[in-house]
Amino acid sequence: MDSCVDVPSSELTAQAKGDHGEGETKEQVQSDELNYIQDMVTRNKVVVFSKSHCPHCSDSKTLLTGMGVQYKTVELDELNNGGQLQNVLGSITDARTVPRIFIDGQCVGGNSDLKSLDKSGRLEDMLKRFKE
Repeated sequence: MDSCVDVPSSELTAQAKGDHGEGETKEQVQSDELNYIQDMVTRNKVVVFSKSHCPHCSDSKTLLTGMGVQYKTVELDELNNGGQLQNVLGSITDARTVPRIFIDGQCVGGNSDLKSLDKSGRLEDMLKRFKE
């Protein structure tokens, strides 16, 4: 089963990015990716970091859609910096696999975690205020 550590917003906060040229450092790139992840998680109540051809990702999106929940999908394989985003997600959630699902700012894990939450009834409780 996937797991996810709670990611306090203070840990998601990175220094404001500057205008980095070709000499961009690894830390600056990770800061940019961290800022992007933070923005997605903060601006959207439910976010699925996914890959377009991943069956586990499709299962998660199908489950959420079937529950009538609006969510933001970030298809990592369709972004130029998708691999870097996935690395940063791995660093902040202790799991590099996709999907990585965030509900109300908290990482709930991956597909197996989402299914477990659904089976226990906890997912319905978590999502009822975000339904269409």
